[in-house]
Amino acid sequence: MALLDIRNLTVKIKTSEGILTIVDKVSLTINPGKILALAGASGSGKSLVMQAIMMLRRDNVIYSADRFKLDDKDLLKLSSHQRRKIIGENISFIMQEPKRSLDPSLKIKTQIYEVMPKIKWYRFFTRIKNLIKNTKRQTAIALLHRSGIKDHSRILNSYPSQLSDVECQKVMIAMAVASEPKILLLDEPIVNLEIASRFQVLKLLDKYSKNDETSIIIISNDIASIYNFADEFAFMYAGQIVERGTREQIFKNPRHPYTASLIRSMMEMNNPDNAKKFIPVLTGKHPDYKHMPIGCRFGARCRYAKRRCNNMPEITMGKNSQYRCHFPLPDGALYSDD
Repeated sequence: MALLDIRNLTVKIKTSEGILTIVDKVSLTINPGKILALAGASGSGKSLVMQAIMMLRRDNVIYSADRFKLDDKDLLKLSSHQRRKIIGENISFIMQEPKRSLDPSLKIKTQIYEVMPKIKWYRFFTRIKNLIKNTKRQTAIALLHRSGIKDHSRILNSYPSQLSDVECQKVMIAMAVASEPKILLLDEPIVNLEIASRFQVLKLLDKYSKNDETSIIIISNDIASIYNFADEFAFMYAGQIVERGTREQIFKNPRHPYTASLIRSMMEMNNPDNAKKFIPVLTGKHPDYKHMPIGCRFGARCRYAKRRCNNMPEITMGKNSQYRCHFPLPDGALYSDD
């Protein structure tokens, strides 16, 4: 049974020019201990999907879904207060740029203490205040240790500006797992890190997934770095998931031309023989959300587009994948010269 099951998630934004649909009928499921990667161009709606899962409240954003189940609880049947409580207890969200997410005016120890589960009997036993304080410190040290930080004293007594990007990212991970969530959401956690630091962070997250059966949904455009990290990939384009499947299926036989173009670019960029060669890119540009095409949203940039693509393609279910395309690529197309 899926730990998280969302069907036809839609995110609309109120603007001065009307209501725009940015995320259009996105469906996601994830099982315990699995890692799902959301990939795609900037502006495709990936971050909004994460915010919708957390149900972050914004006055100009409208969320809707046909199904939203978390650990077999139907959140759509609960009050907003009950939904926030269940989401807060089970899901943690690490946003982009950890230094900006941390409070620059507070030391790291204060920020970690704030997110640790509250000791409910604290108010009744003030005489053991020092014991509780020491327990909190030991818990914070344990969290940092699990997140790959050995210099606990320096980190706990530092301000975010005194730490490196990778140290701040590890602190954010420590804070996120403090409540032992069942699901971790990460928005571009390795985007500003060096290659060695990226590997450290991904290895750390993989450890949480395998040891604690924590499910992870990660946004990343660095497909090469997360190739061996994620169990499944979902590629988004213009607010829709155009293809989703297991790592083996997606990278062996992608069905959607957009997925194939991203994977081919990754392969060519990581080929040392292409160091001085021009890497082909997609022609055209991402469609404007104000004037979205009625048919396939990738049609204007697709080399295989035909008249039928003026109609919106339905989702086709495969053995280990699903895709939204009238003319899916055949087996082996990724490695052919055509």
